[in-house]
Parts: sequence; C-alpha cells; structure tokens
Amino acid sequence: MSNFSQRNGYSNSTIQLESMDDSLKNRIWNKFYDREFISDDHGFSILEKSLTNIEKMMDKMGIVYQYPENCSVRRENTAVFRKYLLTSDKWYLMYDFVEKYLELLSKKEKKTVIAEYNRLFEEEVSGYRIVNGMIVSIVSEIELQAITKAAITVHDAVNKHLSKALSLFANRKMPDYENSIKESICAVEALCKIIVDDDSATLGKALRKLESKGIQLHQSFQVALDKLYGYTSDEKGIRHAGTEIKNAPPEDARFMLVICSAFVNFLIEKLEKSSKMEV
Repeated sequence: MSNFSQRNGYSNSTIQLESMDDSLKNRIWNKFYDREFISDDHGFSILEKSLTNIEKMMDKMGIVYQYPENCSVRRENTAVFRKYLLTSDKWYLMYDFVEKYLELLSKKEKKTVIAEYNRLFEEEVSGYRIVNGMIVSIVSEIELQAITKAAITVHDAVNKHLSKALSLFANRKMPDYENSIKESICAVEALCKIIVDDDSATLGKALRKLESKGIQLHQSFQVALDKLYGYTSDEKGIRHAGTEIKNAPPEDARFMLVICSAFVNFLIEKLEKSSKMEV
C-alpha cells in the first residue's frame, strides 16, 4: 500500500531519481567493500591495489586526505572515503564513485561488477543503470511527474489503481510486475468507464465511445491503445484468468506505468477542454 505522501503528491515517487536513500548508498558501498576487501576470490595483491585505488578515486573526486606510507594505516583512507560518500548531501557522488571504480577494473572484472550493480539498482528501484561504463537515467523527471499527477486526479478509482501499480512496481522486498501492469491498465479502463458513463464497458468498448463525449482520438492512436489493452487481456494476457504471464520484466511494468499515467493525464485534459467548449 502506498503511504500518505505518495497518495497525496508530496513525494515525487518511490523511484529514486535525482535522489538516493541510505539503503541504496550503503548497498553500493558494501558491494564495493565486500568485493575488494572481504571476498575470498581476491588475494592480497587485489587488496593492495584497492587501497591505492581508494586514494586515486579520492584524488579524482577532490577529497583531501593524508598519505601515510604504512599499508595498515592507509586503511584509514578507506574509512574517510566511506564517511564522505555516505554522509554527503550530494546524492550524485555515490554514482561518481561507481564510475571511478569501474575505470580501475579490468574488462572482465568490469563486466561482472556492472551486472552486479545494475541488479542492485533494480532491486532498490533506482532511476539509473550502468551502460557502457556510464550511469544513465532510465526514467525522466517528466515521466515521474506524469505518474504523480495521474495518481492524484479527482477520480478515486483511477488514483487507487495507479497508486497500487506504483506500489507493486517499487516494492523493494517483493516487486510484483505482473500485477503492477494490470493495475496500470485498470486505471485507464476505470477513467474511460467514468467518461462514457458505462461501468460494464471494457476498455476497447469505452475507447470507441469517447467521441460521443467530445473526445476525439486519431484512429491509429485508438488502435494502438486497443492493442495495448490486448497485451493484458488476450488469452495469454496478464489479466486472463488462469493463464497469467509469469516473470514479467521490470522494464515492461515501468513502460506500462508511464504510458498509462500519461494517457490518464491526456484524457483528463481532453475532457476538461471538451467541457469548456460545451459551456
């Protein structure tokens, strides 16, 4: 269930874009530390290299430190670096750190570490992924605004479906992408039923009746939306009884959440313009 701030629009989203909570920060650091200082897969030469690399990364990021010669003392720089990254109010520094770390790895090591971090980012619902050694956004601020706006309409049925879709998508312990997709399309269907005043209508039927309510959709656009509905409702679709799609990927759920939110906002704007024209 979504919390108060999410339901009432006081929070951008549970997708972490231009922000980073403590859980994500700590997991990023722990992934690095476990791999470089604790894992049995690496010998002392890697440990020695990592201590040197800590200082290289600190230098590149403009962090002032003392450079003691004794190896055991140099570990203190690791603690200094950790504190700097975890306590800074500059959320993006941790992503800078990941990129700097990747630069120091061999091609084989980099491939493995990228996969590990991308999986971590997915689990923590980060709005970023590593592509070709660089951290890039996979969701835009505009998309987040669309989701937030669509979840606080004047129609409770629509809000409930989209809030649930977001909550299911962003549940870090047990994400449910299949039902997130279902709730996203249900939000569109609920709004269309409200607009055409037909609670028994399917989305396909409701789309065809929108014109009678002053909302004109290009035929190709209408067909595309109808096919999108079919993705969830045909014999192999997510909403078809007994044959639900299993293991839907997060990118599918994210796409449906964004596109359905955008369509809800689009329909409401069209409806408002139509109402003003009638007056």
